[in-house]
Amino acid sequence: MWIFKQSNPIRQWCQAIVPPAYGERIFGRPAKPLLSLAFRVLLLLAVVASITVFAYATPHYRRQYYAKHGNIRTTWFDMTEMALGCLFIIEAIIKIIADGFIFAPNAYLLSLWNFVDFVILITIIINTVCSFAVVGGVSRATRALKAFRAFRLITLFSRLRDTFHAVFFAGASRIADASILMVLYLIPFAVWG
Repeated sequence: MWIFKQSNPIRQWCQAIVPPAYGERIFGRPAKPLLSLAFRVLLLLAVVASITVFAYATPHYRRQYYAKHGNIRTTWFDMTEMALGCLFIIEAIIKIIADGFIFAPNAYLLSLWNFVDFVILITIIINTVCSFAVVGGVSRATRALKAFRAFRLITLFSRLRDTFHAVFFAGASRIADASILMVLYLIPFAVWG
């Protein structure tokens, strides 16, 4: 975004925290392994906490909570989601400062997985804003966006990304072939039955 030079200490600090999205970082410094690991563990804990809050604060739980405590905007689950959302925003900002947003060789949005993270971040922001604008959220559609948070677990680890890619992208034709074959076997037996 042409705000920080390569020699800027803030940018160098961000580059020390996060590795490049792919390959080697062309400009700047390499990530420090221990610092990068600590940051990833923090993000993993935040993702697990976000999924746990989502699983615990079901619509039924929220309805009972609002019936017991009244319609308040600062519920524990909304505040927790907001704090975790702020942590994910900070992560995106660190990655953008470290490698650029879109026009740099290792830019944030040039990586498929960072693009997925960015879409999930947008859904978290939409959900958080809607939950604070209207008590309980606007609709089921905005609450359904919380399901995308589980994809954050895939984007955090390279082994999970590789497995996900091998199963869904590289194996998509085999899955489609198996599905078509299954349907072709089921339809005649269903008609016969």
